[in-house]
Amino acid sequence: MPKISVLQSHMIIMLSVGLLNHVIIIPLLLGASGRDAWLVVLLVLIASPIWVGILSYILKNMNGIHVRDWLKQLFGTVLSATLIVLYSVLVWLMGLISFKDTVTWTIATYMPQTPMFVLAGTTLVGCFFAASQGLRTIAILSGILLPFVVILGDLVMTANFQFKEYSLLIPLLENGTSPLWKGIPYAAGGLLELSLMILFQHKLTNKPGFKSLMLICIILSGLTIGPLMGSIAMFGPDEAAHQRYPAYEQWRMVRLGEYVEHVDFFSIYQWLSGTYIRVSLALFLLGEMWKLQKYKWLPMFLGALFMLVAVLLPISDMVFQDLLSQYYFPSFCVFTVGVMLVYVVRIIISTRSKRSN
Repeated sequence: MPKISVLQSHMIIMLSVGLLNHVIIIPLLLGASGRDAWLVVLLVLIASPIWVGILSYILKNMNGIHVRDWLKQLFGTVLSATLIVLYSVLVWLMGLISFKDTVTWTIATYMPQTPMFVLAGTTLVGCFFAASQGLRTIAILSGILLPFVVILGDLVMTANFQFKEYSLLIPLLENGTSPLWKGIPYAAGGLLELSLMILFQHKLTNKPGFKSLMLICIILSGLTIGPLMGSIAMFGPDEAAHQRYPAYEQWRMVRLGEYVEHVDFFSIYQWLSGTYIRVSLALFLLGEMWKLQKYKWLPMFLGALFMLVAVLLPISDMVFQDLLSQYYFPSFCVFTVGVMLVYVVRIIISTRSKRSN
């Protein structure tokens, strides 16, 4: 059984969760918290060692056991199957949300005349192929794509310093503390996706420790707070909150000297790299969780098919954003934190029971 290193898993997470933090969460955070959005990310990061410690404890207890077998040991057949179903829905939504947002952005910016079915279908074929080849293939792809994504990110950040006015980041809390509470589900949702390592930890050569998990948590927070502060500093909190794709708008401002501009096509590489890895990982996890052995491809195929159908549904972008802000992220945070606490309590009870016996 081919396995990947902890470093490779972190590269996958940086591209997968990084896309969520860099693209999808920022407009929601700006809409909810305005000028205080960057402060929300810092507050969530300060509180993150608590749940990172919990995640580290859970991963250590799993000890490389497949998540389905581990859940069955702790909770029995019925409850473990229920949790696998819930995780499957969650992973599918994880892939769908990023996939739909990417297709919407693609049509709105640089391929307006291309039929949505063609864009969605060809992308899913590539993602299904990568997922069917296994996690090691996804990890290798991440290792190839990530360095250039990072370089381009540094380029847009550096090139736009000339347009940034960081005094726009203050005053803080001018509308009280309510904007902070409104933004917490979005900032926390981007970091809590790190808990999905529970679903593929059996594919790692080593168990990730607290330090490595905390490091990737800091990096993911940086992927959110960097473009978030950049948007506010460049456009002001009000204008930034009205932009649909603030990170992309920063690319449109890039100007290198007097003769080089309109280099926003580089953002296509960044965006599609994250989407490709994220959707591929979602499809892979769908096939991995059910342990169907011979028919492992079936959950992947059904997941891709349902994604295609869902993307083609006539749901406006405004409704899509409302669904994310009002339902998905709050529900995801409650589910993830609740399930992790249940795991910890059950592990402690099981450990004490073994010691007493």
